[in-house]
This record gives sequence, C-alpha cells and structure tokens, in this order.
Amino acid sequence: MSKSRSFRLVLIKPSHYDDDGYVIRWWRGGLPSNSLACLYGIALDCRERQVLGPDFDIEIDAIDETNWKVRVADLARAIKAADSGMVMLVGVQSNQFPRSLDLARRFRKLGIHVTIGGFHVSGTLSMLPERDPGVQEMMDLGVSVFAGEAEGRLDGLLQDAAAGRLQPLYNYIDDLPHLESQPLPIIPRQQIRRVIGHTTSFDAGRGCPFQCSFCTIINVQGRKSRRRSADDIEAVIRANVAQGVFAFFLTDDNFARNKDWESLLDRIIALREKEGWDLRFTIQVDTLCHSCRTSSRNAPRPASGDASSASKMRDDAGLEEGQNHDRRRLHSGLSQRHTGIDRPGHRDHQA
Repeated sequence: MSKSRSFRLVLIKPSHYDDDGYVIRWWRGGLPSNSLACLYGIALDCRERQVLGPDFDIEIDAIDETNWKVRVADLARAIKAADSGMVMLVGVQSNQFPRSLDLARRFRKLGIHVTIGGFHVSGTLSMLPERDPGVQEMMDLGVSVFAGEAEGRLDGLLQDAAAGRLQPLYNYIDDLPHLESQPLPIIPRQQIRRVIGHTTSFDAGRGCPFQCSFCTIINVQGRKSRRRSADDIEAVIRANVAQGVFAFFLTDDNFARNKDWESLLDRIIALREKEGWDLRFTIQVDTLCHSCRTSSRNAPRPASGDASSASKMRDDAGLEEGQNHDRRRLHSGLSQRHTGIDRPGHRDHQA
C-alpha cells in the first residue's frame, strides 16, 4: 500500500566551535555518535510500526556534523516539501550547545519545528535549581526541549510534531526505560563511511555505580545498571555486518561493571567462531577490570581476557577504580567493598 503523506525527520548530532569560532568538521570522524545511532534505530522502529498512521511514511536523515556539513536551507526545503517534519538536535553535550543554539535559530527562522535533547539539557534540568539560561533561550525560540531517554517516548513526540502541537518541555528524567528488547542502535552505512575505520557504536548498558563529582552521567542515566540482552547484542552485530560494518565502539561508561558482561562476551565469542567474522571493539572499562572474575565455567575468567577472545580489542581504562586516595579526591564514593573483588598487588592485563 502506497503512502499518501510524508513526515521528514532530520536527526543532527551537532559539532562545536573551535577557539576562532569555526565549526569543527573532519574529512573523517574519529568516533561515531551513539545518540545518533539510538535515535535512528528508534525512528526506524516508529516507521515500521506506523506510529503516525497507515497513510504516513517517515523519511529519516541522520547527520553527524563532525564529518558532514549541515546544509540548513536544503534541509528546510526538504522538510517543507513533506506534509510535516521536524529537526532533532540529538546527544547535545555542553560544548556543543552554542552550536546547537545557532542551528536552532536558523531552522526556526525558516519556520521549521526543532527539538533538542542530550546530556546538556538533561543534566542541567536534573542538577540545577533554576533553568539554564541557554535552555530557556532555546525554549523562547520555540524549540521543544526533550530531557531523558527516547525509548518508548519518540512515538508521542512524532505524533505531536505531525499534529502541530509540540510542547515546550518533555521531561522523562525520573522515568528511565528498561533497555532489553528495545529498538537497537544503528547508523546508516553512508554515515559510517565518514568515520575512520568504518566504526559504528552501541550501548550494552546504561547507568553507573560511581558518584564522581565531575560527571553528570549518574544524574541523567541513573546509578542503576540497565542492560541489553545477549540476543539484543547479537541482533545489533548481525544488522551491522549485513551492511559491511565489523568495528564497534561500546559506549558503556564501564562495561566491566555490566552484570551480564560474561554472557554478552560469550555470545560475541560464539558469533566470531561460528561466522568467522573479524570483529573489532573499543570498550571503556575501569583499571581493575582484569579482576572481575566469574566461575560459571570450569575456571575463573577475567573480563579483559574474555574481551580479547571476543575480538581485536582496544580498551580505554577509567580511573574510577584507582587508588583510594585518588578516588577520595574525585569523590567517586566507591571502595573495594562496592566492587565485590579483591585489589591485586600486580597482575598482567590480558587484553
């Protein structure tokens, strides 16, 4: 059945300005945006479920401004050519907010609906007693502010945009969704081709048990670990391999503290052995991940050893699990007792 109406959804991950005021954009980006991947996957799910009705088609553009020029006038014309549409500025961090504000001004001047989300708006609404002046300026422009995570919520946002009744604020900070069986993060191949190594991204879990004073993650994603299942991870990998992508950036802030790390790595190992795929991962872990052991099989297994078996791996070690005096200085609020592991005097990292 052909669709008689169309909705144009433009997802933009904004870049930021350098010291001279120029937008930073690279011929090839360094790392992909997981926020863009998540929103694109959720939007695809909304299109498949026909959340705007059986006669509506949702056309989706995904743009990472760090490696792709945002042509405001062209995008505005494409949206106006559809029956309705919207620009979503996704995953906006604090250093990207000024650029986002400038983009929003230009789109709003052309009469385009704009929504903004990400850690800056979510973090400031969660942590500050009064509304951030920049966020208020966004709202004064007629931009809708989305705080929290979009799983299960994008349906309503798209319906409001199509009906011309977007609200100034959508606040889901205190209602975090579960991740199992949710729409999976995916980035279209034409966007991945602009990333060095053709790397894509996904999150196996969200939330962090630490209390570092310098970090807003616990105020946005919470301190409770929420995780995708091994079936979800396999589906993400298979979907990307189908479009010729074998390199992945796991955006979990500390994969070693994911309670299901072993079953997830077991599934990846099984895929690699069965399919013969040359899978590559960049994973963020803490400095004691090699001590996270389990005895569910014949011998205790370190998380780092399993990860190296699952792929060609690069790991970035965080300092949340450094020396006691370092953690106290950073106010991480974590001790050996919280980790459930013993601190070794020295042990080789097997990755």
